[in-house]
Amino acid sequence: MSRTRSALLTLAALSVVSCSPMQWSGAADREVYGLLREKEETLFGEAADFDIETPHSAEDPSEIAAIDIFTERHQRDTRKIDLVAAIGISVDRRREYQAEKENLYLAGLELTSARHDFSPIFSGGSTGELSSAGIDGDETSRQLTMRTRAGFSQLLKSGGTVAIGLAQNIFRYYLGGSGGPSTEFFSANLTQPLLRGAGPSATENLTQSERDVAYAIRSFSRFQKRNALDVTSAYFRILEEKDRVRNEYFNYRNLIAFTERATALAEDRLPQFQVDQAKQDELRARNRYVGEVSTYRTRIDDFKLTLGLPVGGDLFVDDAALRDLEKTGLTPLPLDEEAALALATRHRLDLLNEIDQFEDSQRRMTVAAEALKPGLNLFAGLSLDSPGGRTYSNFDAEVYRSRIGIDLDLPLDNVPERNAYRRTRIAFERQLRELGLALDRIQSDIRAGFRGLSLARERYEIQQSALQLANQRVEAVNLLLDTDRAETRDLLEARNAQLSARNALTSALIDYHLTRLELLFDLGVFDPDKDRFWAENPAIPQVPRNNGEGSDVGEPGRGSLISPEELFQEPST
Repeated sequence: MSRTRSALLTLAALSVVSCSPMQWSGAADREVYGLLREKEETLFGEAADFDIETPHSAEDPSEIAAIDIFTERHQRDTRKIDLVAAIGISVDRRREYQAEKENLYLAGLELTSARHDFSPIFSGGSTGELSSAGIDGDETSRQLTMRTRAGFSQLLKSGGTVAIGLAQNIFRYYLGGSGGPSTEFFSANLTQPLLRGAGPSATENLTQSERDVAYAIRSFSRFQKRNALDVTSAYFRILEEKDRVRNEYFNYRNLIAFTERATALAEDRLPQFQVDQAKQDELRARNRYVGEVSTYRTRIDDFKLTLGLPVGGDLFVDDAALRDLEKTGLTPLPLDEEAALALATRHRLDLLNEIDQFEDSQRRMTVAAEALKPGLNLFAGLSLDSPGGRTYSNFDAEVYRSRIGIDLDLPLDNVPERNAYRRTRIAFERQLRELGLALDRIQSDIRAGFRGLSLARERYEIQQSALQLANQRVEAVNLLLDTDRAETRDLLEARNAQLSARNALTSALIDYHLTRLELLFDLGVFDPDKDRFWAENPAIPQVPRNNGEGSDVGEPGRGSLISPEELFQEPST
């Protein structure tokens, strides 16, 4: 019976050990994904789907060849995408996004190890041995033995440990002789710290791992929004460049037509040097157009790298988002700086992490102080064995040994613990300063954001007026040129001003909205899941509106400005 049980235990252990690496990996995934969902629901009230799978995750690493990567990156697919699709591609394929997902997974994996330390840890195994003995060079006997062992240990959150072990000799066989007796051995031990090692210090690693996962979830959530904002910014810069390419081409074609017109007029009305001026501007326009085309292609290639797409393929971006901004105009932000700062302190996930890390440094002070205490441990143990040839079937439970006692370790040399405590105190002071710096940086970001928004609004309205004036100027010079009251140079200068105003207006519009989105991100309320997020603000409840927003700028270029005297004026004492 004893041998049968031992054999069954051995087979069960072998079945566990024989699990494939993919099965072990799947078990880790199930545990990590489960605890991440649990933590995310606690933090945000809901959990999103999450995994770190890639197209190569299901493949055997030994079967992935370098040539496969070369083949994959040399794909020449043609794609046309809009802004929402671009963000979706970045989620699936951007390298930095995948790395952040893996960082979150690793934080969860670390927590599974910390939790495992406080769960029953089972162990088992078998040892087979063939031994021989001899006297004066003559072998007298050979012995074959097999010993099995099983047990478990438990680390308690009070700092104590419990360990139980069972060992048995399945058989002892003398070659050429008869079978020997079977013996069994059982032991149980308990150790519980009463001073040093008890209390919060016992669970410090688990506590920190739990909090680290919360930090990682917040950091990943913030990165998701940062990723959407980065893709949005790169996307609109491409649209800005596309608009420049169109404007430069339109200007170049107009200059070709004007040069042909000037050449015809040079026969009887225009001097030759004015024709040459037109030709020079035509060549300059062609040079600018070729340069803008090159810049556009470079931006597209950079965007492919950002999204994780093969650079060799063709990528076309839809203009609808820019047309949307042109129809919408400048979306006012219904906040002032004071309300914005209050909003940021409630919604900035990185600030919440800083606050929690400050609390971590306080807790570590308590743990480091406990390490300076004397070591006082309570211990107890019980062991059973079967000496004298007893077998498993006639085991005598009355043959046992027990022990109980207290172990005292006086802190006669506490220099390492003393130094650790002092380092912890310094770390606490540093974290205190980091928290203050984080608050100052947030306030600085918000103030800079509002200044940038005001500047972008002013520039946009200035460029609107500049383009209107440039259009009027081109029309007027054309009429004057027809009546010989203007020169070629006048029209060329007017067209250059018109081109610059067109480009600057698009740039100012994009600058305003990207500044607004960046400010929303700094406030912690940027929501890329909202429809038309690039043109509209997210819902911001219970925030007082700035009634003058959107109407506080007068005639562009003539509105009220702060004078240098007011800007540099020192406060009165």
